[in-house]
Amino acid sequence: MKIGVRALPIVLFSYLNTFCALGQKHIINQEALWTSYSLKLKLNDNYQIRQELDQRNYRNPWRQQQVLSRTNLEYQLGNGWTTAVGIAGVLQALPNDPEIKDYYTQKEIRPQIELAYKQTLSEKFLVHHRFWSEFRFLASEPDSYTYANTRLRYKIELKYTPLKKVSLKAFDELFINAGNTIVNNVFDQNRIGSSIQFMPLDHLGFEIGYFNLFQQQKSGIDFYNRDIIKFTIHHTITVKKNKA
Repeated sequence: MKIGVRALPIVLFSYLNTFCALGQKHIINQEALWTSYSLKLKLNDNYQIRQELDQRNYRNPWRQQQVLSRTNLEYQLGNGWTTAVGIAGVLQALPNDPEIKDYYTQKEIRPQIELAYKQTLSEKFLVHHRFWSEFRFLASEPDSYTYANTRLRYKIELKYTPLKKVSLKAFDELFINAGNTIVNNVFDQNRIGSSIQFMPLDHLGFEIGYFNLFQQQKSGIDFYNRDIIKFTIHHTITVKKNKA
């Protein structure tokens, strides 16, 4: 399976776009702490509902950054492939400056579609590819939503399981903007990081990791460089047991 090679030009485009702006960019460094609850509700052998709840805060100084709820219905296509459709609701604290305490909240909804592939390299090594499209709608007055842009995402993650209950992960995810309002920031952001996941029970465990988020702003020369620590609780509920 050479799906990773096919996606390489997209990744190279991301870095080329970033490095072309090196001579004139303005970088704002920030620190953040994200906490997440990740639920998988297995309905049967083919379908499951994935629910994510995220609370995201700046760390220094401490201030709310974002609250996110994402729901997806996933279907097993077979041979390692899955697809999903869903929607996310976001509350974004603006402006993106933790020093400002008197902030306002921007509401957003994001319908989304997903295609993913799990590539087994060996008994302990797994590569997960995820292609994801988000259609972003921002709240406007009076209490309605206006289409802003589409965001395309590709994530590649390497998972190593040295022990039955312990997994080590490393990932790189690229975000690309599309739409009539996008001029200088076709490259949206890149996330790269690693984590360790411990599952003391088959249905319950936790994960802690670090990743760097490098995001281009609408100006094309302003960037956010965020160092983020993320803590996740993983929970699985099986509604129907697999057939013996």
